[in-house]
Amino acid sequence: MSIKELVTLGFDKNVGPADRVFRLLSGAALTALGWALGAPRWASITMSVLGVMWLATGVLSKCSIYYMLGYSTCPVRSEPAPKGEP
Repeated sequence: MSIKELVTLGFDKNVGPADRVFRLLSGAALTALGWALGAPRWASITMSVLGVMWLATGVLSKCSIYYMLGYSTCPVRSEPAPKGEP
């Protein structure tokens, strides 16, 4: 595990399709919920920051925590990816 890869998200995608949809929906809900509930400003800002971070992991399909744990929800390919050679 490289710190540079972790910080720059230079690792392979590790968030699968179902996990991605969950992250997108729950991140958007968390971001909006803090403001909709009329929570104190610090709580709304905290929820928004966490929601945006959660949304970003869904959009990018990359999760630094999964990377550090060596975990992935992406489907495993049964054959190598084509190299584009005819």
